[in-house]
Amino acid sequence: MSPLAGKHVVVIGGASGVGAAIASAARDAGAKVTVGSSRSGLDLAAPDSIRRFFAGLAHIDHLVSTAHSPRGVATITPLATLDFAALHQAFAVKFFGVLEAVRQAVPRMARDGSILLTSGAASQRVIPGHVGLGALNAAVEGAVLQLAKELAPIRVNALCPGLVRTDAYDSLPAAEREAMFAARAKALPVGRVGTPADIAQAALHFLTNGYLTACTAPIDGGARLG
Repeated sequence: MSPLAGKHVVVIGGASGVGAAIASAARDAGAKVTVGSSRSGLDLAAPDSIRRFFAGLAHIDHLVSTAHSPRGVATITPLATLDFAALHQAFAVKFFGVLEAVRQAVPRMARDGSILLTSGAASQRVIPGHVGLGALNAAVEGAVLQLAKELAPIRVNALCPGLVRTDAYDSLPAAEREAMFAARAKALPVGRVGTPADIAQAALHFLTNGYLTACTAPIDGGARLG
């Protein structure tokens, strides 16, 4: 029997992409899954919305967040042209909103449960134009380290995905999108870009391995090697 059988897994940002893949994998492993997303009315930039969402949940075994602001893409620019309003919005969702979600979840959580957040590659290596997202993802990773101590024995970890083929890139012209994926695949030691299933597989490992806490795991096909 899967260690997730009968467990309640809450996935914030679970309506599409990586979050949807994690939610689906958890269901396949026998978990009861609750998804919170903008599609279901959850606004991570609004603390009252977060509180209302968690008020309807009695018990949580695992909390996963893959949430991010769609305005994060607007912060991919050199400092000279960085849109601070877009960066504030990105922090409001992925940092402050996720911290509020953790704060609301903890009183409802099993002591042997876990929290799994997501950061991003710019926290681990230099990527041109990513000063904003690098700072944001580093903030998430810093919070994970502190929370793992503060909330113990609840385990707290993060995944740091590299380039993953999701619908987030659907706005690009098809030829440009495929050229980007092909170029990145050629540069990676594994010879391909990631899929949501790759990240979901790693997520389930972190949810079920009771000896993992205070970790940020790069799931990037070796991109950090340069």
